[in-house]
Amino acid sequence: MHLPWIALGVFAAVYAFVSFSTKHRAKTVWIGAGLLMLIGALLRDQDPAGVLSPDVIVRQAINWNVLGILTGAMLIADLFVHSRVPVLLASRIAAVLRKPHWILLGICALSGVLSMFVDNVTTLLIVSPLALAIARSEKTSPVPLLIGIAVSANLQGAATMVGDPPSMILASSLKLTFNDFFVHRGRASMFFFMQAGAIAGGAVLYLVFRRIGRERIRVAREPVRTWVPAILILVMIAFLASASVLDPDFRWLAGTGMTTLGILAVAWHWRREPRTTVRLLKRYDLPTILFLAGIFVLAHALQGFGWIAALARQIAGLTGDSSLATFLILVWGSVLASAFVDNIPYVAAALPIAHSLAAMVGGDPFLYGAGLMMGACLGGNITPIGASCNVVAVGLLRREGYQVTFWEFARIGLPFTLAATSAGALALWLTWR
Repeated sequence: MHLPWIALGVFAAVYAFVSFSTKHRAKTVWIGAGLLMLIGALLRDQDPAGVLSPDVIVRQAINWNVLGILTGAMLIADLFVHSRVPVLLASRIAAVLRKPHWILLGICALSGVLSMFVDNVTTLLIVSPLALAIARSEKTSPVPLLIGIAVSANLQGAATMVGDPPSMILASSLKLTFNDFFVHRGRASMFFFMQAGAIAGGAVLYLVFRRIGRERIRVAREPVRTWVPAILILVMIAFLASASVLDPDFRWLAGTGMTTLGILAVAWHWRREPRTTVRLLKRYDLPTILFLAGIFVLAHALQGFGWIAALARQIAGLTGDSSLATFLILVWGSVLASAFVDNIPYVAAALPIAHSLAAMVGGDPFLYGAGLMMGACLGGNITPIGASCNVVAVGLLRREGYQVTFWEFARIGLPFTLAATSAGALALWLTWR
């Protein structure tokens, strides 16, 4: 048995399963990682660099700082949702805008802002009830409304380091801090490129929503339970911005501080509402933490045995020395791939390829890495299976009695993705070429 080929086979099998299944993903990833470590121990003579040794896995493969940030951010986000502040924000938007098509655009914008700090599925669940209520009042289909909310949440999740797991993978790979997602090396970064995409995508959604009724709508307001989680969100942003300065190598401070802040937030809520806190902790998304840790291990094995470099050489052979051609292949290839497979394992596996290509053609690693992640995050908007948020949106619509076909989703998702990716990629290229 040849260990590098075994590593490739295990990675391919795990990748195929987690890309098309929504169940047991964390277990599958760690079964694959555990199997690789076991085989690596049995065939130690074929692993002189110790790629699969437990010591290397713990110290080098798993980015504990990223996992710490995600742990704390998810705890605070759950408390923020429970506080009902997001529902109040949605109601205020409806009260100010009144006209249905503008309300829906406003809610899509709100879902984008929330998804910068709250996971995309939770964002959808927060704002979808208001969208469904508007659809009922206007006697119109809620299908385009929920699709618009889902694709907006998916887009803006890539705007900040804590918005989406692929953002954290990019941060880990390029050693980016929270502030680097706004300004990196004196130039505009991911946040501004995703806003360019949001403007272009918003124009597409306006064309979709403008045919909805013109009557003014009144929306009932719901009381806020507590403002403390909203304050904690602001504290989280301020802390991550400060950690970017105090720990510029992105080694430990952000993860340690965010985990501590999350634990303190839960302790505060426990004293206030112990039963509710237990329910929130039972719903805590621990599988996502474990899934991301396992993905780090599998991607490390793929890179350690030279498969990433080999694939990068093949792509470089197609593009020659053209930086633009390489950039376009990475962006649009990622869009196509992520339309059908999960973007988390894809980004983890493909980012090292982008780094290798940057060295081969003389491009900037950030340009290629950011382009790849942008394409991967936006490509999931094309199909109903391209992102978890899309799957949940289709499920909500099915519960309301609306069966969403593949092409019905793509009729909105495809033009949204083409417009948003074109605008975002153009801004990225002009800034970093």
